[in-house]
Amino acid sequence: MKALARTAGLDYTKNQESPKMKNKQSLRLHQAQRQQAFSPARSRFVETLTKNRQELAVELRSLIAANPFLHTVSDEVLFAQAQSEFDLRADLLNQLHTGRWRFRLDVAEYIIEALDDHGFYDPAQPAPGFQPEEIAAALRGVQQLEPFGIGCRDSLDYIRRQLGLRNERMALRILDEGAEELSRGQISTLCRKLRLTETELQDQLTVIRSCQLFPCQLGPVENAYVQADVRLTLEDGEFSITPLSPQVLLDIPAGPLSPQLKQYLKEAQLTLDLIDQRNLTMQLVFQCLVRRQRDYLLQDAPLAVCRLKEVAEETGLHLSTVSRACAHKYYEFNGRIRPFSDLLCKALHQISRDRIEAQLKRWIAEEDPAVPLDDEQLALRFQNEGVVLSRRRIADVRKRLNISNSYQRKNMKKEL
Repeated sequence: MKALARTAGLDYTKNQESPKMKNKQSLRLHQAQRQQAFSPARSRFVETLTKNRQELAVELRSLIAANPFLHTVSDEVLFAQAQSEFDLRADLLNQLHTGRWRFRLDVAEYIIEALDDHGFYDPAQPAPGFQPEEIAAALRGVQQLEPFGIGCRDSLDYIRRQLGLRNERMALRILDEGAEELSRGQISTLCRKLRLTETELQDQLTVIRSCQLFPCQLGPVENAYVQADVRLTLEDGEFSITPLSPQVLLDIPAGPLSPQLKQYLKEAQLTLDLIDQRNLTMQLVFQCLVRRQRDYLLQDAPLAVCRLKEVAEETGLHLSTVSRACAHKYYEFNGRIRPFSDLLCKALHQISRDRIEAQLKRWIAEEDPAVPLDDEQLALRFQNEGVVLSRRRIADVRKRLNISNSYQRKNMKKEL
C-alpha cells in the first residue's frame, strides 16, 4: 500500500483573492457539479454539503469502518462550546416585519404562531376571524421567509418544493403519479407506467431520498456542543479561511486489484472528491459573507445587507446550494464559534436589521431621562426616516436588546 495519497479537507488561505483566482475556483466547482448533474453522485454531493462537521464525522466513521482504503487521523474538537439558543419563531416574525407585503400581517403572525415543531402549517386547521383567502395570501408570504420550506403542509409537500427548486421533473412525476405503487412496493408496475428502467427508477428514488424531511426545528432541543466548519483568522489585515473537515487519508494499493477492491477504491475516491467539493463550496460562500461583513467582523459595525440571493449571484452558485452551504454551518473567529447565518442580514428599505437595532439603541441612549421615548414615538421616528415599523415590532426589537420600556427606564433614572 502506498500511504497518504490524498487528504480530504483543503486548506484555503487569503480570503482577499483576486477575481481571477475566485473565477478559477468557481469554474472548478461548476465543472465538477455539471459532471454530476442528474446522477447519484450529484445527490451524494447535495447530501454531503448539507452535513455540518459533526454529521460528516459520523458518516465518515461508518465509511472508514467498511472501506479498507480509508483511514482517519485525530479530529479534535476545536473550540467546542454550547450551542446558543435561537428563537426561530421570533426570527420569522422579525423577517415578516422588516419587509413590505400585500397581505395582512396579523394573519401571517397567526400562521407563524400556529406552525408545528417542524415548521409545517395545516391550512385546514380552524382560523377564527380570518377569511380563507386571507389565510391563503398570508401563507404564500410566510413561505417566502427563511428557512426554505417554512409553512409547507407536511414532509411530502416540503420534498416536492425541494424537487421543484432543483428542477427534478421525473422525481416529481414519480411522487405525483406513482405514490400508490411505491407504497405497495410495485416497482415493476411503476416502471411500466412511467416507461422507466429499474435502474432509472432507482436513480430517481435516490434523488428523492436526498431531500430533507423537515425545514427546521421550532420546538425545544437539548443543548449540544458544536464544532466550527471553518476557521477565520486575520493576518496582516487580510482574512484567511481554513475548512476544518475531519481529516481522512486514502491509501492507494500497489499491484492489481480484484473487482471488489476496485469498487472499494472507487468509492473511497468519490468520498474524498465530495468532501473537497463541499469544502470548496463552503469556502466560496463564506468568502462572500466575509467580504460583505468585513466592517462587522473587524470594527463591530452593524451588519450590512446580505441575503442568500445576493451571495448566489456573487458566487455564481445556485440559491439552493448557497442555502445548504450556510445551513447549520459554523465558523470560528477570535475564540468564538458562530453560525454562518449570523453574517446574513435582510434589508428593510435597503437598511439592514442590524442598523435598525443600532439606531434604536442610539436614540434611547440620547433621550431625555425625564421624558424617555415610548415605542410609539420610536416607531414615528423610524417612519420619518422612511422605515415603517409597528409599535409591536419596536417592542420586539427593544426586548431582544434587553432594553426596558419607557416607564421602567424613567423609574430607573429616578432611583439613581
